Amino acid sequence: MAMPIRFITIVLNGMPLLRYHLPMMRQLSIPWEWHIAEGLAVLRHDTAWPRRKRWSWHHPLKLRSRGRLPHHLHRDGRSIDGTSEYLDDIAKSEPRVRLFRKPLGQFWDGKREMLRATSADLGTETLLWQIDCDELWTARQIATAAAMFAARPHKTAAFYWSRCFVGPTLLVDGRYCWGNNGFDQWLRTWRAQPGDVWQSCQPPLLTRRGVPLTYNNFGHAETEAQGLVFEHYPFATELQAAFKQNYYGYPGALRNWRRLQQAEPPLELRNFFSWVPDTSRVERSLGGALAHCDTTTGEWSFASASSSPRTMRRAA
Repeated sequence: MAMPIRFITIVLNGMPLLRYHLPMMRQLSIPWEWHIAEGLAVLRHDTAWPRRKRWSWHHPLKLRSRGRLPHHLHRDGRSIDGTSEYLDDIAKSEPRVRLFRKPLGQFWDGKREMLRATSADLGTETLLWQIDCDELWTARQIATAAAMFAARPHKTAAFYWSRCFVGPTLLVDGRYCWGNNGFDQWLRTWRAQPGDVWQSCQPPLLTRRGVPLTYNNFGHAETEAQGLVFEHYPFATELQAAFKQNYYGYPGALRNWRRLQQAEPPLELRNFFSWVPDTSRVERSLGGALAHCDTTTGEWSFASASSSPRTMRRAA
């Protein structure tokens, strides 16, 4: 029997992609709940990474420019893009959704505190699944992963590959490169028990009696073999680029994101994003993605979350 699932999300300004998740979750036959911590987190404990040595999702270049709290991209510590109102609406209509927020004008003490808030009250063994607002899975993928954990009760965590979008149709789909480093990307699922503790958010480090729950994990190859590759949209919109430019200290992110959208793939991402340390290539997705942006209206729509995403065709 599959364990119950607790999806956990930390978010600030998660629209429009945040709208995808609840319809997907409602298609699951497995018991689930969704705990969401909303608001601005100060750069503390892990997100500032002042002592981090190994390269990961965020390149050390940002440590020289340093991030800062983007005061024009929040209101009293809450979202400005409709996220707060959307979360209020779904929490009223869906009892399996639970919200966590700081009082107006207060910030979270780092993203670690946000994760701890979403997970502190586990009462039984649970499949804990971190889903950021820009990470899209299908119901079939969730059910497949749950079945894998049920069939192998000694497994404690799972890593996944992603297809990483740097624009509405621009895709980085490589391995062991920016967006898919093969180390802590992407650890997203844990067999959690009451008393497990989050030690950091980036990288996501859930521990049991001080030991990280990665000692017996499903690796990238195992999950990919089951079709468990998710779609990641970290730079799909201007607001995302503007936020990362400020919060993470990415130099010229917004200007160069706009320049990237006008370029014709294939191309090297580092020619646009100066913090990319490798030769990651950007190609154009020509269909099959779960999220679609109408380039004329700017409106986003989503494919059915019930089936696995089709293999995305890319420009030659």
